[in-house]
Amino acid sequence: MNKANAMLLVAVALWGITIAPTKWALESMPPFTLMFLRLFCASLFFLPYAWMKAKRETETSPSVPWLRMCSLSFTGVAGYFLFNYLGIGLTSGVNYSIISASLPLCTILLAALYLKEKITIPQWGGLLLGLAGVLLITVHPAGAGGGTLLGDLLVLASDMIWAFYVVQMKKPQGEAALPSELFTALTLGIGAMMILPFTLVEIGVSGLPAVTPKGWVSLAVLVVGPTILAYWLWNRAMESVSAGKAGLYLNALPVISVITSIVLLGEALTWKTFVGGLLVLSGVLWAEKKERISSVANQA
Repeated sequence: MNKANAMLLVAVALWGITIAPTKWALESMPPFTLMFLRLFCASLFFLPYAWMKAKRETETSPSVPWLRMCSLSFTGVAGYFLFNYLGIGLTSGVNYSIISASLPLCTILLAALYLKEKITIPQWGGLLLGLAGVLLITVHPAGAGGGTLLGDLLVLASDMIWAFYVVQMKKPQGEAALPSELFTALTLGIGAMMILPFTLVEIGVSGLPAVTPKGWVSLAVLVVGPTILAYWLWNRAMESVSAGKAGLYLNALPVISVITSIVLLGEALTWKTFVGGLLVLSGVLWAEKKERISSVANQA
């Protein structure tokens, strides 16, 4: 496994573990406030270092394409979080999990449509195998829970927005001249500013939250791991990995979330979870192995 693939796996793993600290943080702070604090604190801690590092490397102040950065920040940060959180609040967990599993498929299809990337047979095979595992984990008997059409559509919209972010990253413009650290810090900061109006309305209606020590610790974990490190690793890997292949790695997200729930939240392990997890991981590894074989054959 090369460095870029390892970065994708670590980023997805960090995003996958967010379920536990997020649940703990939401016990004492509302969702928009949590989103804003997570993104703002990550940018606040990371931006000074990233800016000075970029300035040392270029010996001048970095030139930032602000309009392009706003577009990327909306699709990759603010828009995704806003639609995702609103969707979660309006639909069932079963519906949310199933719809979220379509994210890699959205990425591959958008990459094929806008980037003209070829969808290989191994990619389709790995994707379908992974989706079968996700469905095995998340589908429950009828009557296990309900959702609304609006909530389902909001979750699907968040998937499409994130997929569009991945596709945008493969058609670089002015942001290509920015170091990956500075790019990551700026997207998080701009994303936080986009979410700020929603946060102010939330505080105006509900008042300032009384955050517990557990909530602050959970927020710190979210800031450092799934936000700063995960976004930086993902953006760095996207410099050398196709959008379709990067989207395929997101199949592992439900599996990691399930493992996190079992270990940290005390939820039960069922046979469906075990078999479904094997299918998802096998799909990712199988697709990656087939691509390596194809690459070696083409070079021979």
